[in-house]
Amino acid sequence: MQRRQGVCASTGRRFIFEAVLLVLLVLGGGAILDAQVNTATLSGTVFDPQNLAVKGAKVTLTNAATGATRNAVTDDSGRYNLVGIPPGRYKMTVDGGPSLAPYENASIVLTVGESATFDPRLQLGGIEQTVTVSAETATIETTKTEVSDTVEQRRIENLPINGRNYINFTLTNSQTTRDMAPTIGPAPDSGLNIAGARARGNMVSVDGADAVDNSVNGIRSTISQEGVQEFQLILSNYNAEYGRATGGVVNIVTKSGSNEFHGDAFGYFRNKAFQARNAFSGAVDPTTGALDPVKQAYTRTQSGLTFGGPLRKDQTFYFFSYEYTQREETGFSSIGIDNFGMQSVTLPTPGGPLPVELTGAQAAAFNALLSSGVPSLQNLGVRYGVFMGSASSVALNRLDFGAVAQGFGFPNPGPGARFPIPVACPAGMAVNAVECGPSSFGLAPLPASYVGLNSIRGNYPVM
Repeated sequence: MQRRQGVCASTGRRFIFEAVLLVLLVLGGGAILDAQVNTATLSGTVFDPQNLAVKGAKVTLTNAATGATRNAVTDDSGRYNLVGIPPGRYKMTVDGGPSLAPYENASIVLTVGESATFDPRLQLGGIEQTVTVSAETATIETTKTEVSDTVEQRRIENLPINGRNYINFTLTNSQTTRDMAPTIGPAPDSGLNIAGARARGNMVSVDGADAVDNSVNGIRSTISQEGVQEFQLILSNYNAEYGRATGGVVNIVTKSGSNEFHGDAFGYFRNKAFQARNAFSGAVDPTTGALDPVKQAYTRTQSGLTFGGPLRKDQTFYFFSYEYTQREETGFSSIGIDNFGMQSVTLPTPGGPLPVELTGAQAAAFNALLSSGVPSLQNLGVRYGVFMGSASSVALNRLDFGAVAQGFGFPNPGPGARFPIPVACPAGMAVNAVECGPSSFGLAPLPASYVGLNSIRGNYPVM
């Protein structure tokens, strides 16, 4: 009995060990797949002085900041391939055997998402001879057809941006523009139109992890600008590894520690004492009627620091980033005292009277056309957009002076007939040029002539 219990206990421990190992393999595999997005790949062919491929050459890539190494051995065709390499500066050494001199190149720079190709060429070896390359080495990307741009550390450090939002550096690319939708609030988007695509179609990743909201595609991550090492902006033709993006891809890599202690600190302060009074504030002294000379509240304070270094040389590192922002600002409404000459007008619609705002010139032009006595001008149409969710919710998008078939047509009442704005009508009734009628469609489908449009309200020209 004791032996059977021992066997059962041993089997149970083995099952737990295998289960834990399986979980680690699954999680580790997922991390490796995600990491491919924010790393680089370096491949190439090792040649000898006669331009022949060198088989069995040992290729070593060493990170200049952390000392981490990656190794590869060339195949029968002299090719090597190193994948999953963190962006940064590297030193490459190649050992082609006793007849070839060791090769060393300390100026290879890899960027995020890059698939670079570099072909080292070895020389015949002598006694204690080493070929060293110290000039900047250009790598060639031959395996991808994507259109992309890399925002490197120098650009992030040297270009000033208002608000210290690192995403704004994508606007340095000519194919990226700012989206006018809000980037904060209950349903924000990425704030970027990349290559003409909608802002909700972009994908943003930070260190290989998805950093956008799954429902509205707003950016979730709030990394300090000082903590960003570099990022890649992919405009089109990107690989399937970027998943569900229909617009552009912003691929971000954060800073990390190294074998050297490094850090920085910054501060920014702006106060109303250093700036002029806002000319659009419109604040008036109630006693004198003159503009109030008092400046409106405005204070912005931004500060932060970063610090990194080694816990154990060539093995374990740390990096810390902190940023603080405080804002006290005064907002202004640009609505004029006289509403910029706009007047409230109630237009007749099939779903009921609709209040809109028109200028005096617009209303006069509309009335003049309807009372001109010219049949071609009297036979006008007004196009409405009716929201299907409610029979009483009607929105005017524009006044359409086209054929009657284009929208709700006012019957031609004949020469000299007038249809002034506004037109009074009994409550619950809609009006056209001749008569009042029911203002409700009930649940019946809307006629095809009532075209659904996107605008709810605004300034609607009639010419």
